[in-house]
Amino acid sequence: MFGMSATAYDLKFSLLGIPVRVHPSFWLVAALLGWNDQNLALVALWIVCMLVSIVVHEFGHGLTAQRFHGSPSILLYAMGGLCQSEGQRSKPQRLAVVLAGPAAGFLLLVVSLLTTTVFLGVTPGEHVALITAGFGFRADQLQIFSALRKFGGQYPLNLYFFMVQINLLWTLFNLLPIWPLDGGQATQIVLDMADPRNGARRAHILSLVTAGVLAVMVGSWSQNLFLTLFLAYFAFVNFQILQAMHHARSLGARDDDWWRR
Repeated sequence: MFGMSATAYDLKFSLLGIPVRVHPSFWLVAALLGWNDQNLALVALWIVCMLVSIVVHEFGHGLTAQRFHGSPSILLYAMGGLCQSEGQRSKPQRLAVVLAGPAAGFLLLVVSLLTTTVFLGVTPGEHVALITAGFGFRADQLQIFSALRKFGGQYPLNLYFFMVQINLLWTLFNLLPIWPLDGGQATQIVLDMADPRNGARRAHILSLVTAGVLAVMVGSWSQNLFLTLFLAYFAFVNFQILQAMHHARSLGARDDDWWRR
C-alpha cells in the first residue's frame, strides 16, 4: 500500500513507550487537504492540527492495546494513521482497542472546547452557534458575533475550527460501518461474536453497500471528488475481500478474520 514502506525521510519518535513513524506522504496529503495558496501559515496550522489529532486518535488504540499486553506501533501515512500491535486478544478486548481511537478523538474535541471556554470565555451556547454555522446550518447570529469577538484574530479562530472539523467530523465519519474504518472493524467484531461463521462476510457486505451508496450520494449531491473517490476505494477493497472469501469457501476454508489489531 502506498506510504507503508520506510524511507530515509521518515520522522521517527517514541512516546509513552510506543514508537511512531511519520511517512513523507502524510505531510503531502495533509498539505493538499488544507491547501490555501493565499495563506501558507494556515496550511501549516492545518497540518499541525492533523498531526496532533491523528496521533491522539492512534494513541487511543495503542495505549489500550498496551493495556492488554500488546506491543503497539503507530504509522502516519497518506491514508491517515495506522496502529499495529502484536499479541492475541479476546474479541471484547479487540473491540475496546478499536473503539478507543474514536473515544480519544472525542476527548480531544472536548479538551479543545473546554480550553477555549477557560482561556477565551466562549460559552456553551456560543460553541453550538459557531459549530452549527461552520457546518452550514442556521445559528443564532448574536451568539456567533459574541464568540467571534472573543477569539481576537484569524488564527485562533481557524485553530478552533480545524480541531472541531478533524475531531468531530472525521471521528463521526470514522465510525461508519465501513471496513477498514474503526466503525467497520467494530461492526465486524460484533457480527463475528454473534455469528462466527458468517460475521466477517456480512460485515464486508455491509461495508461494500454503505461505501458504495455513500460514494454515489456524495458524488451526486456535493461534487466532492476526493471524498467520492475515498468511499469508492473502500467499496472496491471490500468487494475484493468478498471475492477472496468466496474463493476460500469454494475450497472449503472458513472465513478468515481479515483485520487484527
